[in-house]
Amino acid sequence: MWQKISLRYRLNLLFGVLLALWLAVDVGRILADARPRARAEAESMTRLTSEFVAMALPHLREAPDPERALAALVENLQNLRHVRVALSRNDGLAVVGAFTGSAEARSQAPAWLTALVRAPVGVTTIPVNVGGRRMGSIVIVGDPLDEIGEVWAAAKTQALAGGALALALLGASSLFLRRALKPLDVAGRTLARLESGDYAARATPSGSPEFVDTCGKINSLAQTLAELSAAKADLIEKLIDLQDEERKAIAHELHDEIGPHLFALRAGAALLAARLQAGGDPAAEAAAVSLRDQVEALQGQNRRILARLRPAALEEFGLIDALEILAEQWRKAQPGVALALSSSAGIAALGERASLMAYRFVQEGLTNAFRHAGARRIDVTLDYEPAGRDFEPTGRGAKASDPALTGLRIRIRDDGRGVGEEATPSMGFLGMRERVQALGGEVVISNAPEGGAVVEAIFAAQTRPGSA
Repeated sequence: MWQKISLRYRLNLLFGVLLALWLAVDVGRILADARPRARAEAESMTRLTSEFVAMALPHLREAPDPERALAALVENLQNLRHVRVALSRNDGLAVVGAFTGSAEARSQAPAWLTALVRAPVGVTTIPVNVGGRRMGSIVIVGDPLDEIGEVWAAAKTQALAGGALALALLGASSLFLRRALKPLDVAGRTLARLESGDYAARATPSGSPEFVDTCGKINSLAQTLAELSAAKADLIEKLIDLQDEERKAIAHELHDEIGPHLFALRAGAALLAARLQAGGDPAAEAAAVSLRDQVEALQGQNRRILARLRPAALEEFGLIDALEILAEQWRKAQPGVALALSSSAGIAALGERASLMAYRFVQEGLTNAFRHAGARRIDVTLDYEPAGRDFEPTGRGAKASDPALTGLRIRIRDDGRGVGEEATPSMGFLGMRERVQALGGEVVISNAPEGGAVVEAIFAAQTRPGSA
């Protein structure tokens, strides 16, 4: 899970956690300081109030009505903070108990904070005697609740202000990280394009020197990949040319050398069988007929090898007629499957290499469709468009500046069972894919929405001189 979170969100989360910890520590410090603060304030106010009462008592003795003056003194001391003052006629402990019992009701702080502070209540009792008569006692009780309330208000203010500041800092850091890490997004998109085979992709250098250096290295890698891709295409193109030349040479050898010998052997075996029949030797005649049949089978095998090495119909009749002959052969072999072949007029103008490529691709595609698709109908379409419009070549064999260059499209569609997820292309088809890629094209295998499979090849092809 953690590995799926982006670096930007990780850094934002880290900043957020650090800010939350800072805020929690700051608020905790304020709350932890509540008890000593409450004790100090209560003790200080208790002492000051005691001194004030001690100074005011002599004036009570001189007052015309000491009782009223004492009541007025206690009344005036009710507005003091951090202490509570009361007049006790008999027992001062009753006053303290009443004060403590009403403390929770008067508290502005939550009960858990009041219980956490638990500041001790300081009690000072000052007896009041006028004219030798005891008038009671002034009880001064330290009240920590006021200070606890102030601490709680300060903690809330700090939490709100600190939270707002933390959110502002988090937003600012998020914006900063987004801008600072933007070159990483650019680098990532460039690498993705390189991974898909687009070696013309380049990363625009921006940001800090480290990112600029990274973009430079990515661009250097892209340039190297482009050069290696061009070199690979060159090599494959040369290998294809050598392979075609070798096939052509072998086909000529089989046709010009092996073919006549096989024909002579067959003719000789037939003549021998005829003479042995006339001479009345059935056993020798049967041996001669068997020899003739074996030579005839070798001739058929030789023709099939020649057709695979170098389609004779392609050289004699051209691509369109050769494909029609190929289609007619399949119609006879598989009469239960409807095979339709269509091509645009410009196909006839394709050069030798493109024509051979198109023929072999259709040949391999039909072989796969008839053998594995279980189809009832197969449609083959060949078309081309000038490069630079719908088709843009990408390989070494595809140069858009060449006026005789066309984008050749071959599409083979069947209504069979389609392509399974675990389907493995045949070796012949893999070889055709390499040939198409060598011409800067691509091969796409997919399932049609209405059912069946679609095999499509798109690549650059040269036309014959004077036919463009």
